Amino acid sequence: MISYGLIRALTETPETPTIDPSDLTPGALQQLLQSITPSLTKLVFNIVISIIIFFIGKKLIGFILKLLDKFLAKTSIDVGVSKFLVSAARTCMYAILIFMIVGQLGVNTASIVTVMGAAGLAISMSLQGSLANVAGGILILLMKPFRVGDYVMTSFGDGTVQAIGLVYTTITTVDNRVLTIPNGTLANSAVTDASMMPERRLDISVGISYDSDIRKAKEIMEEVYRSCPAVIVDKGINVHVSSLGDSAVVIEAFGWVPGSEFLSSKWYVTEEVKLRFDEGGIKIPFPQMDVHLDTVPK
Repeated sequence: MISYGLIRALTETPETPTIDPSDLTPGALQQLLQSITPSLTKLVFNIVISIIIFFIGKKLIGFILKLLDKFLAKTSIDVGVSKFLVSAARTCMYAILIFMIVGQLGVNTASIVTVMGAAGLAISMSLQGSLANVAGGILILLMKPFRVGDYVMTSFGDGTVQAIGLVYTTITTVDNRVLTIPNGTLANSAVTDASMMPERRLDISVGISYDSDIRKAKEIMEEVYRSCPAVIVDKGINVHVSSLGDSAVVIEAFGWVPGSEFLSSKWYVTEEVKLRFDEGGIKIPFPQMDVHLDTVPK
């Protein structure tokens, strides 16, 4: 059974008349009901308004998110960035809606904001590394230093980009290993994108002995480049002597190939140069040491 004191504590306002429990007569009860009726009416009114605000706000948020999604779909923004922006917008708008409803119900939102700010600060301090990775992921998705499907070279390894998330970037190497690199580290390090340009220059350098025919060696290397199916002959093939080493004459050659066929072309040219040099009598020297023993007369 609810006591009179509890009823008085819940409903008493500055305008509520003080009624002694000993005077609990039908007239006093009627006076009590008349005093609490405005408070109950106001509470019910606020609840109804809050429900209306919730449903209208929910419909409005859905409409805004659809417009934002259509707008982002028409731009060149990456899919990952688009999803992140829509998700962030949804979270912010629902937070504003909840604060409007709580304020309509008469709750002091200032204290809630203070508590949430302190909690957010504590969480951000404990998740500094993860937040740095998220920031790095947003930078990568916005600036686009590389894209999914590109072959990249990093300090962690080389491979094809499989996925760019908000926290990690996944790269698959040539031997089918999977590298998972934090975006914060990747965004602050040098990355070479070998797929950004449609064509790549294929360079190879070979050292031949000083006794070998330099002109013949240059002809062989040019023939090898021309025989490679992927080499774009129209862009030119260059063969030249780059330096005179301690034990070899270094000959360099380069030509242009499609980026997708760079590795296969490099393997082909390297092998063919060695085979053709062997056939043409061109010697490739290797490090060797001559030891001279001087006998000391007794």
